[in-house]
Amino acid sequence: METLSKTFTIGDTLEVNRIGLGTMRATTGAGSWGEPADRQAVIKLIRKAYELGVNFFDTADAYGPGCSELILAEAIEPFKKQVIVGTKGGSVKYAPGKMFASGKPGYLKTTVEASLRRLNIETIDLYQLDHVDPEVPIEESVWMLACLKKQGKIREIGLSNIKPDQLRLAQGITRIASVQNSLSIANQTHLKLAQICATDNIAFIAYCPTGMFDGEKSATYQQKASEMGITLPQLSLFWLLKKSPNIIPIPGTSSEKHLQENLAVWEMIPSFMNQATLK
Repeated sequence: METLSKTFTIGDTLEVNRIGLGTMRATTGAGSWGEPADRQAVIKLIRKAYELGVNFFDTADAYGPGCSELILAEAIEPFKKQVIVGTKGGSVKYAPGKMFASGKPGYLKTTVEASLRRLNIETIDLYQLDHVDPEVPIEESVWMLACLKKQGKIREIGLSNIKPDQLRLAQGITRIASVQNSLSIANQTHLKLAQICATDNIAFIAYCPTGMFDGEKSATYQQKASEMGITLPQLSLFWLLKKSPNIIPIPGTSSEKHLQENLAVWEMIPSFMNQATLK
């Protein structure tokens, strides 16, 4: 019987369980702006995720801005040496739901230093360029991240919200360990990029892995999920885990119930493997 790998190693040393936790939704207010309504409830949720086996947590300096990294740092403090944190920089949040890209080398140096302070760590496990700045060649942005890696401030370098040609340009500067783009069973826009990443043994971190359902597609997938006795989000997570071993979904939630449902997919997989191929 076919089996699915439960882990993937990002770069050389960052072995993560293949369902992480995206923290944007839980750790910020409306429009990813400011603090969440109940900070302690969020800390409890993050710690529950760790108890349930999550060892990879995704955040960004633009979430809040800054709030998400601070809350995550507080939540994981009791076990921070047992988990892997991925954060991002290169986007400036200036109002609820509003941001712009800033990939200038000097700015990225400043953002890395700020993230290190907020996360209360000496080295960032995984640092990803959040968006490519249209005014700055990606090679310049990535060059600065490579310099910071040599200084020991970053362990692995990744990219987010990119296209295949941008990945190739970045790879000409340094090793790229991860790509983080949206991907779900209902939104397969970046599936080809995920497959390119698999060829190069690059982690593909899938954000919005349980969303993007609408119209006719939603009805089709809902029928399939019902036949399998699972929820739509569980169907999408199963599809992602089965599609390629380098795909790491990072569903975000502020609900412990949904957190448990997402992670329960691993227990259900043996009974799913005989199902018809999902497209």
